[in-house]
Amino acid sequence: MDKIENIELDHRLFLAGRFESMNLDLSDYTFANVYLFRNASRYQILTRDCATFISAYNRQGQNYIMPLASPENCSPDTLRNLLNRGNFFFPIPEKWLPFFPEKEFSISCDEGESDYIYLSRNMATFAGKTFTRHRNHLNQFLNAYQPVALTLGKEHLSDAMTVLQSWQAESVALPAKTDFAICAEALEKFSALALWGTIYYIAEKPAGFIIGEPLNRSMFCLHFAKASRQYHGIYEFMFNDTAQKLQSHYSHLNLEEDMGNKNLRKTKSSYGPERILKKYRVSLA
Repeated sequence: MDKIENIELDHRLFLAGRFESMNLDLSDYTFANVYLFRNASRYQILTRDCATFISAYNRQGQNYIMPLASPENCSPDTLRNLLNRGNFFFPIPEKWLPFFPEKEFSISCDEGESDYIYLSRNMATFAGKTFTRHRNHLNQFLNAYQPVALTLGKEHLSDAMTVLQSWQAESVALPAKTDFAICAEALEKFSALALWGTIYYIAEKPAGFIIGEPLNRSMFCLHFAKASRQYHGIYEFMFNDTAQKLQSHYSHLNLEEDMGNKNLRKTKSSYGPERILKKYRVSLA
């Protein structure tokens, strides 16, 4: 019999342990992402005899199932029984595809759901033609400002919220159409979610912040980067500074997906990703 549970903070150790043992590069498999989007994606833990899964819904209202272990632990019959004609397994890494026989399952992917993966050393140096524009923006920023970077802690969370509110005020989209509420909750539960971040001050005023968490031993995932537009080049500075801080521990950075947003795709592509990591959908054939 299936056991279904809503995702709560109490599930952090269990899910974080599962994600660590899976050792995947996909940004979806972090506790903060699952918890913070628990309402938007209607995440629920689904336990079957062979394994544990997460049931969720995407922006199109389609139901999908996230495995919390390699599908090799389940029989094809169990995998088929988890699916109907309207849902699918997602996100599935390429290395898991052989566990889904082609005669029984259909495989597809959407570019807008792919993660952008970068070499930390490239983001830390901005060396080469790819980064000419970003390097120029960074130099303009450093010539104009004297930023101070502090490890984000509970004493800075109200300042980070001020940055987030300024970012939202400058946005052309209403709060309901941005990740304002989700990022605000990440700040509110920063310690409980075991997040890491840096907050940046200019002339003693909070100007920007970055928040993320490790995906595995070699990759760090950046969940949020927020700053005021009044500081030209601040995003280049924040990404460059973050990469410098992390490169000795993590060889790669994951800046997550572009969600099909053309402007976001253009921006993320401009930073010279090492690869675009596809996330596969697996449905019944």
